[in-house]
Amino acid sequence: MMIFSNDDIVPVVMFHSVGIENADWVFSYLSVPIETFENQIEALCSAGYRFIFWRDLYDHMKGLKRAPEKSIMLTFDDGYLDNWVYVYPILRRYGAKATIFVNPEFVDPSNEPRLNIDDPKSANAEKTHFQDTGFLNWPEMRLMEESGLVDIQSHALTHTWYFSGPDLIGFYQPDGDKYPWVEWNRQPALKPFYMHNDQETSVPWGTPIYEHQKSLTCRRYFPPEEVSNATAEFVLQNGGELFFEQSRWGKKLRGYHDALFEKYGKNSNYESTEAYETRVYKELIDSKIIIESELGKTVDYICWPGGGYNSTVLKLAKKAGYKAWTLASNDKTSFRNRSGGDPTKIKRIASFHKYKTNDGKVYGRSNPYYFLSAIERHKGSSFHKWIGRVILLLAMAKSKFSRNEV
Repeated sequence: MMIFSNDDIVPVVMFHSVGIENADWVFSYLSVPIETFENQIEALCSAGYRFIFWRDLYDHMKGLKRAPEKSIMLTFDDGYLDNWVYVYPILRRYGAKATIFVNPEFVDPSNEPRLNIDDPKSANAEKTHFQDTGFLNWPEMRLMEESGLVDIQSHALTHTWYFSGPDLIGFYQPDGDKYPWVEWNRQPALKPFYMHNDQETSVPWGTPIYEHQKSLTCRRYFPPEEVSNATAEFVLQNGGELFFEQSRWGKKLRGYHDALFEKYGKNSNYESTEAYETRVYKELIDSKIIIESELGKTVDYICWPGGGYNSTVLKLAKKAGYKAWTLASNDKTSFRNRSGGDPTKIKRIASFHKYKTNDGKVYGRSNPYYFLSAIERHKGSSFHKWIGRVILLLAMAKSKFSRNEV
């Protein structure tokens, strides 16, 4: 058992968004508060960590060039606008580096950099004066790349989900489970704006939602249009949005759907294996080509959207020219990013911006010591394993005490 950390291991931390944790956004849980993020960066700097890019980690793992002692890599998935508005200024303040994975279909089409918290025009401006929801545009990415502090890499092209089979799991409805990807697939051109534009009207209420998977991992299932059109029309003719306020509406609509499916189900079909592989390869190669063309660089690395990949995806990624890719978050193996390890894959860890137990219970925002203990624990330190447990127990006790006071 290792008491202290192994500095040959390079931790890679996974972030998504910073500063919009309170936004009216279906994925707002992915966002880290600005103060929490800056405290984490400050803690890393104080602890002597050095920030590197994926190419440095690749060379380290392949044995070509050893990474500096106490190296760390920061990554941001999806290319959110807040990465420019809040993250980049903080990186500049501390001389830290980060890698951002973008999906070209989500890149904002605007052609001028927007305000960020370091812009002279925004001096003393309140946070609410910023546009901070949305996605990066190419000019912002170019400026960040030119600084030497940000490396843009691929997150595939579409970052969506597709129906994968005929099992019905629900219906598109007001105030129900959110499936923004159903809207994305109908109107791909509007994807960059979905965070602040209501696109729900693009999908009729009552549209069936079938079992689904991440777009790279499944052969796409195409349900019979006769069923989807009829269930939506049924809802429209029976009150539209008000239909979902009726008692037992779910039983009525499901019964109507099932009767239709029994009649028209034979008209559904699956994407062929050949079509699936052609689509996936296009996702991988087009993303690479577009980013390289827009930013004048080579894109060698890819982060899988939602951690979705399989053996076919890996085979096609190699064909497209990618050198390495991320492991899924649910990978619980002992693999670590160390010299002599397989350089075609990297392990990432969560941002640990919340006190969170193994069963998913959350006890508020974490402090930077908890964040650092998680990093050292990932590097094999049993000492920090216990430190992290103590910090978590104290946070749980404080939370319980606060509830009892109320």
